[in-house]
Amino acid sequence: MNIGSSNIQISTDMKAQTGKVMMSGEETDFSGSTMMTHPLRLDAIFIGSTASRSFNQERIGQVHSLFKRAFNVLTSDNQLISVVRGDVGKGPINIVTNLPQYLSMTSIGIRRNCEVLKVDDLIIVGNNILIISTKNAKQWKPRKEFQGNLLTIKKIRDNLMTVKEVTCSYGRFGGLGQLIEYVEDEHLEKFVSNKLNLFVRMALPHILRLLKAIREGSSPDIKRSAKKLIGFGPGLTPSADDVLSGLMTSLSLIAENLDVNTNFVSKVNKDITSCIPGRTTLISQEFLMHAADGEANEPIIALIERIMTAKTNEVENATKEVLAIGETSGTDIVLGILLGSKLLLDEIHYLDKNF
Repeated sequence: MNIGSSNIQISTDMKAQTGKVMMSGEETDFSGSTMMTHPLRLDAIFIGSTASRSFNQERIGQVHSLFKRAFNVLTSDNQLISVVRGDVGKGPINIVTNLPQYLSMTSIGIRRNCEVLKVDDLIIVGNNILIISTKNAKQWKPRKEFQGNLLTIKKIRDNLMTVKEVTCSYGRFGGLGQLIEYVEDEHLEKFVSNKLNLFVRMALPHILRLLKAIREGSSPDIKRSAKKLIGFGPGLTPSADDVLSGLMTSLSLIAENLDVNTNFVSKVNKDITSCIPGRTTLISQEFLMHAADGEANEPIIALIERIMTAKTNEVENATKEVLAIGETSGTDIVLGILLGSKLLLDEIHYLDKNF
């Protein structure tokens, strides 16, 4: 990572503390530090396809929300873009910067409602708190076309089992991820019990109705179930939203690459997203709308592609990359990917003859 252009001054004591952070793998927040000099200058490394469209006017927007690895900007047209540290990775709405991992977005003086402006090749946050050069940034757009050769249906199903096994071992199950253990069972409702967390017990009937409605192609029932799920569960991106994001992204990408059921999948995803307004957070809304078009952050797209084209070890690594997203988001997204993949593969019986 090139940080040569960053104007960062840190005391000797803080450098020593930083060394401990780097070795331990922990992420320390220096939010109370007065050692930082302003303006802090960073480079944008990648700019997502959606984020780049916000650069058509001088005022991009204002800081909406702030986290250790990212801050979100609410644009003048009421969309969100995310300025992120490199370890967050590429995504449609992300501006990936070279902020060192020993620093957090909350430590550099940014506050909610700070103005975000675009002047020539510079993004200026607040009163010159942060200046980001976009001069050498590369544009990033989600790649929907798989690069590898498609596997046989049997091998794809084997890869899905690998995803399930890896997630059962490494996932975080505070959201809806407990259902991953049972995704192969045709009668999930029989697993409603006290050993499942409250979120799972409440969401499961609606998930079951949604899957049934998708199989039957019933738009009214899809919408009815989606309305119950969107915005449900813990997290900045609620757990059920993460499941729906994984489901829609996998449906879209698999259908497009197999060139089957594309119109059907498009209708299903439109039915789901038609229920979004007023039901969830702005950032979750952005992810859901992109998912409906088969767009997502790079690790999610990579996992779906590996499931369809790659060997077991690559699938294992790609699964772990997605599981690392957020607290429970990655696990919930994987649940959605498994459900979406299974739905579509179960409907494409004739593919067994073609692969």
